[in-house]
Amino acid sequence: MHLNAIIKSIAGGASSAHAYIVEGKPGSGREDFIKRLSMGLECRCDDISSRPCGHCDACRQVAAGSSMDIVRMQMSGKTAYKTEDANAFSSRLDMGAYGRYLIGIIDDADSLSETVQNKLLKTLEEPRPDVILLLGTSNPDHLLGTVRSRCSTIRLQTEQNSPDEDDNEKAEAFRTAAGLLSGEGAFCEFRDALEKCVKTRGDALMLIDCAEEGFRERMMSGDMPAAMADRLELCEKARADIERDMDRNKALKRLRLELSGR
Repeated sequence: MHLNAIIKSIAGGASSAHAYIVEGKPGSGREDFIKRLSMGLECRCDDISSRPCGHCDACRQVAAGSSMDIVRMQMSGKTAYKTEDANAFSSRLDMGAYGRYLIGIIDDADSLSETVQNKLLKTLEEPRPDVILLLGTSNPDHLLGTVRSRCSTIRLQTEQNSPDEDDNEKAEAFRTAAGLLSGEGAFCEFRDALEKCVKTRGDALMLIDCAEEGFRERMMSGDMPAAMADRLELCEKARADIERDMDRNKALKRLRLELSGR
């Protein structure tokens, strides 16, 4: 999903989520994405589709790192967050926003220990209405299931993991296969699409990414959000199976059958 679509969903009230895992491998531009998302949420421009405008006081303050409404969890340990870091972070978020939102950011959430994650559960589950939480991570599997279940996921793709923009035929094939995976067309069509598109585990994960993007867009636009959330959960289960070395075609075919029933 594009940045502005996410901003519209949150600022326009279409998304009921208040906590987001921003997943991105090195090279995905995760830090820049979080900054621009924060700018878009704080932006004072009346036209949501034009946020972030980059010109208003709120945008300039976020860009300069001087906004009072951007709170980053500080890491007092050399390589990991401590319990006192989580306590200070949660206490500041309880104070509320000066502007549109109070945005709590946890960089490298992979570094959160199980103890610290458990400390953050109440903040994730029952934040103030004006609080948005952004957890940046390169590997969400390092987060507890109880944390992941309280967050929506925004997955960023690295350039090398995306279909080549110049290879229109391959990109179109993946879009077609993603539609078939989502339940469109006959199963035999999906099976044929798999043979054409999915040659590696990376291809299989990319196909799931394409399908998830469609489900996430529908969920955030208010189109059967509960059903879309169920579909995203099935996709994540298939992803985990493939990453555990389950046969990719078997996992994708099973996912297709499960999605067809939703």
